[in-house]
Amino acid sequence: MPNSISDCDPRTAIRARAKAEGFDVVRFARAEAARDTAAHLKTYLEQGRHGSMDWMARDPERRADPKELWPDAKSVVLLGFNYGPAIDPLSGTPDQGRISVYARGDDYHDVLKPRLRLIAQYMTDTFHADVKLFIDTAPVMEKPLAQSGGLGWQGKHTNLVSREFGSWLFIGSIFTTLEIEPDEAETDHCGHCHKCLDACPTDAFTGPYRIDARRCISYLTIEHKGHIPREFRVPIGNRIYGCDDCLAVCPWNKFAKTANEAKFHARAELVNPDLRTL
Repeated sequence: MPNSISDCDPRTAIRARAKAEGFDVVRFARAEAARDTAAHLKTYLEQGRHGSMDWMARDPERRADPKELWPDAKSVVLLGFNYGPAIDPLSGTPDQGRISVYARGDDYHDVLKPRLRLIAQYMTDTFHADVKLFIDTAPVMEKPLAQSGGLGWQGKHTNLVSREFGSWLFIGSIFTTLEIEPDEAETDHCGHCHKCLDACPTDAFTGPYRIDARRCISYLTIEHKGHIPREFRVPIGNRIYGCDDCLAVCPWNKFAKTANEAKFHARAELVNPDLRTL
């Protein structure tokens, strides 16, 4: 029996607290740069494949290496939250608009960040550790980190794939000075499959694991400011905000589950809206 709660195994205690806050998957990684991350990022930026997302080119060293972001960090708690859709994202007809699954419910930042704060505070109170939390708003390359901690692997479409939840996981991370035994890295389970590459309407993939954001519909309809180049207007078709084609065709989605969190359930007006009424 531990003498106090702080004597508990951090992995067990943190995982239990995160599950209580609704997170579906909890893994742990060392606060180290994943293999080849810096080199891949350097090539991506040099080739201009980030488009007008200038923020990606700021402090690439900090983005690629957790130690550059926070030298005192020893471990990273990686948290996955399932947002799986209730219906096939590719359903609907040409006269109905498509909105990306992640945008059909509440803003995931607003839903997950308060819960991350509660877990981080628990870690501070229980283990007297310093913490910093991130969710898609800081120079953290979460997908390589997530793979190194076993949360999933980066598929050929460059997004995270989970054996339990397919393509539909939001990722949050908590950096900490606490030493936590890491999980084993996840291996790549894409095999010879290339369905995601073939599904892209705008040929945004220059090869497996390589995406050119300048051709990606999600980038063009969300991040890109200004007119959409003419060559992409027909391929974009009825996609209003984002695109899930490469995610939705992944065979690993056969294991996906509908989100338990009601705030991530799609609002009716955002599922296949009639384009004639917009």
